Amino acid sequence: MDLNTQEAADIFDPLEAIEQAVAAEQYPYERDELELHMAVPGAWRDHQIWFAYRPELDVIHICASLELKAPDHRLREVCELIARLNERLWIGHFDVWSDDGSIVFRHALTLPEADRVSEAQAASLIAAAREAGERLYPAFHYLLWSGKSPAEAVAASMFDTAGEA
Repeated sequence: MDLNTQEAADIFDPLEAIEQAVAAEQYPYERDELELHMAVPGAWRDHQIWFAYRPELDVIHICASLELKAPDHRLREVCELIARLNERLWIGHFDVWSDDGSIVFRHALTLPEADRVSEAQAASLIAAAREAGERLYPAFHYLLWSGKSPAEAVAASMFDTAGEA
């Protein structure tokens, strides 16, 4: 590796564009060398979103917590609901953390050969996480608090409104 290549590798900061996109929207955030945590306002609640950079994999990972937990006795139904919802997502997916049952939205962006994340890409990732949480949070709510089945929760939450009332 020549000296110029080493300098470029030392300067590379994959979270820089994400930080710029977050700052442009004036979302509150905290940042360290490998992670950025932020809060994005939403209709149901604020979305807690974080980005993590894994240099050994050259990957940016985005995760957004729904701040819901799957109780042990409903885990099978939550997993079925997640499978049904993930079929409808073009970007990212929902998951359940096995250690505590937290329901999260996840996505990753590979950065081959130290490609940079653009500010527009960062804004798109934030928008995708926010939209998934906004649009599909009610399905989890219907399942966990209203006693709906996974099929009923999907049907109740998967509609588009036309116009305004």
